[in-house]
Amino acid sequence: MTSDQASDTPLLPLHRRGRLSNGNPPGDFLAAPRCGARARSGGNCRQPAMRNGRCRFHGGKSTGARTPEGLERIRRARLRHGSRTAEAIALTAAAAASGRRLARLIAALRALSHPTFQRCIGVEGSIP
Repeated sequence: MTSDQASDTPLLPLHRRGRLSNGNPPGDFLAAPRCGARARSGGNCRQPAMRNGRCRFHGGKSTGARTPEGLERIRRARLRHGSRTAEAIALTAAAAASGRRLARLIAALRALSHPTFQRCIGVEGSIP
């Protein structure tokens, strides 16, 4: 807000003036610039804007980590239980593949011990 814009805005009584939060200049809080972000209700956000033009909800101070070290720190901080890490997913996939292989082997052994197959190959007893 420039000085000529500040002089155009009507001043409020002293009890309505004061310090504003989020980096806004002191003075009339009604004259503070507004965020204007699209709200879920369909209208515009009416919160006072910070220096970046948005309020604390729609454009806060942090834009997130940019360096690989910062990204890794965030990745470690977000880990809650580890059951969906890449290692855990790979281990689960390997266990499932092993289970499928075992199921195929068991089915093959049952087919070999089936009485019809036993008669075809000439084996008297069945495999336990």
